[in-house]
Amino acid sequence: MSQFKSPMAYSPPSAGRITAPATPVVATMNVTDQPHFVSLVVQSKKALQYGEQLCTRAHSSSNESAQAAVDVLALDAKVRWVVEAVVEQLQLAASVAKTIEEKRAHISRQVNEWDSARTQHTDSLDAILESLGAQLVPPDFHQHSSDSSLFGSQHSADLENEQLSSNSKIKTGFTASSPKNQRNHESSSDYNQLWSPVSPLSPSATLRRNSSVRHNDTNDKGRTKHRNHTETRISTKEERRRWKTLRDFVDDQAIEIVLDTIESDRSALEEIISKTDDYPETLTRTIHTIQSSLPFSDPNEPDALKRTQQIVIEQEHLVNSMASLLESLASHYDGMANALKDSENGEDFSDEDLQVMNRDTEELPTIMRELDESLAVIDEYHIRLNKAKGGLEKDLKHLHTVLDDLDELGEIMSEMLHTQETLEVQANEEIIRLYDHLTALQSTFHVPYVEYRTAFTKLLLEIDRRRQYQEAAENIVSGMMKHLESMTEEENRVRDHFNKEYGGSLPLDLCLYVANSPTRWQIVPWQGSTPEVLPSIDSDLLAEAREKIGSSDGLRLGHESQ
Repeated sequence: MSQFKSPMAYSPPSAGRITAPATPVVATMNVTDQPHFVSLVVQSKKALQYGEQLCTRAHSSSNESAQAAVDVLALDAKVRWVVEAVVEQLQLAASVAKTIEEKRAHISRQVNEWDSARTQHTDSLDAILESLGAQLVPPDFHQHSSDSSLFGSQHSADLENEQLSSNSKIKTGFTASSPKNQRNHESSSDYNQLWSPVSPLSPSATLRRNSSVRHNDTNDKGRTKHRNHTETRISTKEERRRWKTLRDFVDDQAIEIVLDTIESDRSALEEIISKTDDYPETLTRTIHTIQSSLPFSDPNEPDALKRTQQIVIEQEHLVNSMASLLESLASHYDGMANALKDSENGEDFSDEDLQVMNRDTEELPTIMRELDESLAVIDEYHIRLNKAKGGLEKDLKHLHTVLDDLDELGEIMSEMLHTQETLEVQANEEIIRLYDHLTALQSTFHVPYVEYRTAFTKLLLEIDRRRQYQEAAENIVSGMMKHLESMTEEENRVRDHFNKEYGGSLPLDLCLYVANSPTRWQIVPWQGSTPEVLPSIDSDLLAEAREKIGSSDGLRLGHESQ
């Protein structure tokens, strides 16, 4: 009887391994029965063949996994390189979006500055217009002038209709204007010609010209004397409600035309700058969309190199373990085959040998189950690597699409930058034009209206000064006339006394003119001139004018905004 030694060195499967379906257990001999060596050999051979199949599959899967691991690392490197390049391009696109936003912000600041300047100019113009509306104009300043109006021609279609309905003989077609206005008209620019501060049509259409005024010098002198010396009462509030103001002689329509032009150009500027309103937002949204679609790795998980390296090491360990188990199966089969030959040669085996054979045979299903579990884990690793490879290939394909999107985005950004640059040029031209409007508004309306109001205040004082001069001159003339009349009466008395005393003693044909009366004198205006007619001004208006002249703020209202 020979001693049988077990060729198998079995160790239980490692904890945590995936359990494969159990391999059917091969029937074993009872230790009390005579061993059937042929059956044991067949079982050992089947176990060996099954193990060889599993190991072959494991080897093939391991080789494929190794190739897949190489592909995964290569694809991962490509993906990371493309992602980094895309991120750099997106950062460049973000800087372009920021540049466009900064340029738009710069234009917006310029527009806001102009808006503030326009508000300042229009408020200043409103202030001077309100000031003109508060300045009353005595009726005598415009109702009885046959040669001129306050500011040149004051022709009005409404006035003609009013005169036709009332069948009056008042003239409406004034053409006279002051030499100063004529010179200004000839030398002014087109802008000033279009928007003259002096209205050719009186807004209230109430300027009249009386054709019968100054036709009788004697009546004029009497009227002047009466007006200058007897008309001293202050007009009532009811009468002043019907008075004109300086605002009535302002061409509001010209102001509206200018303001409408300014508003139209401002709207055109807004339309220009609104063309790129959505550029920064569109670029930012596109950048975020592309960036969110990039296959970034999870920072909380190990990178592809570490994961792949771990899988390869685990697979190598499992393959080596399966190889060891296959070697045990081969040794067991060789031992059983040798035992069968020895049995056929008549050699007997002890009970201990039979127990070892039976124990080894009983371990065959466990070994095959471990081989199945190891193969399952290797296949799972292979699947994971192929899945990772497929994912990376998909990511790389998606990145090609992203690169195409980046090329298209680059073309769009170039077009946006070109549009923004063109827009800046147009916007700057519009802003310059708008500032020119404000300058014209200042020089054509505000400054002339301030001068207009100042000149009228000076006019009130000038008329009062002329009245004082006229009264002084009339007093001198009146005194001289009285003095001449007294001298004439005295001369008559002296001559009468001479003629009575000595006239009778003189021949009649001697010194015929001795009996003549003295020459009588009369002081009259210069040949071709007429007595001056001055309008009546209430004392409170004169006091207000003197107060304005004495106060720099009164005459410079609105200049602070210049």
